[in-house]
Amino acid sequence: MMRIRWRHLFGVGFGLALSVSLSSAAQKVHVVAAGQTPGGIAHRYGISVADLRTMNQLTLGTRLHVGQKLLIPEPGEVARIEQRKKSAKSTASPAKAIDGSESVPSAGSPEFAATTEATPNVRSAESPDHVEQIDTAAVDPDAVLETSSKPSERESIVSRPAPSPLPEHRPKASVERQTHIVAQGNTIGKIAHRYHLHEQSILRANGLSRADRLKLGQTLLIPTNDDDPVISSPPAVDSASSGRRSVFEGEKNSHNELNVPGAGPVYFYEPAGPGRNSMRPVLVYLHGRGGDAEQDCRKWAPVARHFGWLVCPSGPVAHNSGRSWNNSWPAGQHAVMGAIHALRDRFGRRIQLFGNTLIGFSEGAFVAMNVGVREPKTFNRWLILGADTSYWGGSGLEALQDARNRVRRVVLITGGRDQVVDDTRKVAEWLSRARVPIKIQTPEDLAHEVALDRMPGLYENALRWLDRGGQPRAAAQR
Repeated sequence: MMRIRWRHLFGVGFGLALSVSLSSAAQKVHVVAAGQTPGGIAHRYGISVADLRTMNQLTLGTRLHVGQKLLIPEPGEVARIEQRKKSAKSTASPAKAIDGSESVPSAGSPEFAATTEATPNVRSAESPDHVEQIDTAAVDPDAVLETSSKPSERESIVSRPAPSPLPEHRPKASVERQTHIVAQGNTIGKIAHRYHLHEQSILRANGLSRADRLKLGQTLLIPTNDDDPVISSPPAVDSASSGRRSVFEGEKNSHNELNVPGAGPVYFYEPAGPGRNSMRPVLVYLHGRGGDAEQDCRKWAPVARHFGWLVCPSGPVAHNSGRSWNNSWPAGQHAVMGAIHALRDRFGRRIQLFGNTLIGFSEGAFVAMNVGVREPKTFNRWLILGADTSYWGGSGLEALQDARNRVRRVVLITGGRDQVVDDTRKVAEWLSRARVPIKIQTPEDLAHEVALDRMPGLYENALRWLDRGGQPRAAAQR
């Protein structure tokens, strides 16, 4: 009863809001678990399946996958948003003609009422899941008014003189704009494919670059085609985004995202330096429990990209503010091998399929050690950070005996103040007994951590030795 009263008071206080986007309407994010369906999730939160599908751009027949994030609206929130947007239209400020004069009758006049009733809907009749509201933070407000309100039709209704001809780079008044609400798993490539457009058309129409990440619930303006004039006159970005780079600037220096079905987000960086466009090896970093693959990938990029592609999969389940592998190396194997194949499909022979490097820290070291002995052809070089004897056990040691002839080099790095340092030395004995070439380092000023910010040379030297077997730079100087 108290819950109903507070919800009623909340609705009274905020019921006069003129416009609310779908991204801000969602109160919860649901992570899909095994066996869940849209109907079951909607029932759990007391909403309709239609509202759940609309909020997350899910079409009929779309299958959910484990770990997928869904926006959960409040019950009836989608309908309230539509009503608020209709109310906002009726009270919107009049559009201005290019010369500064008003081209729309003032609010409250009979002419204004007539024009608002005749204003066409921006929603595409063929795409019911497109939300008609355009994010004014990402789109030029003048362009929104001209494209969605059709000034020329308004003028004919109220018998006013026709406005001055628009410049050639402006969209024609008869063009209806579509918008797309970013859902879980959406990428620029997928959105462009859906609307039969080039990726650059989507990027330029929204003032974005490849370095910009899409956000769940973000609104994108969809051009009518690749030659749409709006593309040559991209919408202005707000002051908070004024520092964005151009569409093409720094593409090779930014991370991208891969979609691996059944796995969490996978981030990657392209190689840097000479030969980056030829076939290069792949370095896969597996984070520890509670790690953030995106942030970790950004930290590793300056050290790892000169050796090849850097790929950073995410664990399949949420853990605190990050992700976890849930103590399941098969889940890591699926994500790692899926990422290799997805890269190969996308970049062809620039991706080296065999002789690659696994890097793992803590729980990620557990995954790396187990994937490495089972995929020694694909990953015959390992950098294990914080190795523990419990990570292998009987089956792992048996797999090591089978894989030992294919594993080329292994580097073990564990802090001298890490409680597993003695276990790391034991793992080194196991590898030596299997006649695997190894190097072990236990810096005394390190605990259970990855100190890329303080000691990048430690990891760079390790990767150099794994890559070519040469002496580390620091050792060569002594």
